[in-house]
Amino acid sequence: MPINTLFRKVNQHKRFNINTYDFFKPSFNVKLAESRGEIKLAQKLRYKVFFSERIKNPIYNIGNFRRDSDKFDNYADHIIVTHKKSKFSKTRVIGTYRLLKQSVAEKKSGFYSCDEFNLDNLLNSGVYDNMLELSRSCISYKFRNKNVLKLMWKEIYNYINRNNIDALFGTASFLSTNINKIEDQLIYLNNYHKMSGNITVSALPKCRLNIDYQKNINVNIKLISKLPTLIKAYIKFNASIGTGAVIDNKFKTTDVFVFLPIEKINKEYVNKILD
Repeated sequence: MPINTLFRKVNQHKRFNINTYDFFKPSFNVKLAESRGEIKLAQKLRYKVFFSERIKNPIYNIGNFRRDSDKFDNYADHIIVTHKKSKFSKTRVIGTYRLLKQSVAEKKSGFYSCDEFNLDNLLNSGVYDNMLELSRSCISYKFRNKNVLKLMWKEIYNYINRNNIDALFGTASFLSTNINKIEDQLIYLNNYHKMSGNITVSALPKCRLNIDYQKNINVNIKLISKLPTLIKAYIKFNASIGTGAVIDNKFKTTDVFVFLPIEKINKEYVNKILD
């Protein structure tokens, strides 16, 4: 057999030497939702996490069956994390975060946080004029680990840089409305991480919980470890907490206000997230 014919046969054989591992390797991707369909998938995940998993008698919105949606979804940006078991599998949305820029909120229907907290001091101070509200964060139960949360925070960090955001804020939740169980954590947040100065945000009087913040509590590792994962992450970023807490009867949670100026962000913790 001529040598050139032999090489041709070898090269033809190489074309079929495929690494099948790549076809069955799971993949994750994080991005901003690019279509109404992707936003609907994020809303379906939110409904599953916020209602189906936690509330025995979930609320069914007839117009948006099994989707958690509100007016803010229409003009917010939505981070989604997608997952595929293999190249042949269906793409699933397993994580989401909603982002609402101040410039957009002021032209539309305001901020989601205003339903529970008075933001007048913060919005009228003039100290920050390009803030970003974070809300509706959730991760599918099977993927509820730090890696998915890190993916979303990386995308938030990129979003901050692209849009020159100067501060982050939003509500964060305790998955309980039993104040006796979480009172000490609420007192800890108020006494050790409270917002200060002329930008202080407070719970609206009509829904503010009556908590004795002068009560003596035992601050220890056990107490801090019981804080919700997201609130602990915000604290590590160097966030501060608004005055007061609110019960959200729709979601069966107790909410606090979280504020994080970009200039005060914990760079060391950010670097850990970005690694």
